Amino acid sequence: MTEPDCAAPPLVIRLFGPFEVRLKGAPLPRLRSRRVQWLLALLALRHEAAVERAWLAGILWPDASESQAMVSLRGSLTDLRRALGPEAERLRSPSLHTLSLDLSGAQVDLVAFDQANARGDLASLEYAISLYRGPLLEGCAEEWAFQERLAREQAY
Repeated sequence: MTEPDCAAPPLVIRLFGPFEVRLKGAPLPRLRSRRVQWLLALLALRHEAAVERAWLAGILWPDASESQAMVSLRGSLTDLRRALGPEAERLRSPSLHTLSLDLSGAQVDLVAFDQANARGDLASLEYAISLYRGPLLEGCAEEWAFQERLAREQAY
């Protein structure tokens, strides 16, 4: 077991290749289910805007009733907040029906990749290539992930 790195960013999220989250250099504590990981991934993917809770619940629990999906979402949010510890304040509820994830000061490979691609100069594109450790959300077979994955594969 390694000691957390005091100089490490408070939150690192890696969505390319194997899903990985680190808090001040230490691995994120074990989550209750993969759906909690996908919740964090979806919020990171949509970090620029608030996301409707009903949409998240429907995407993550498509076979559940709306009320059961909302109960599952609340439970997953509780688990995610517990795992994030002091970084849980990044999970915000701009309104009663929405959620957002504040990524200021965090390192997120997907965000850096998208920004570098948008700049489009040679150095930025080389940086984007260096961030690509494998397919986006490798191992996630959810339908919503395929669309995001395809877009990043094409950009890569």
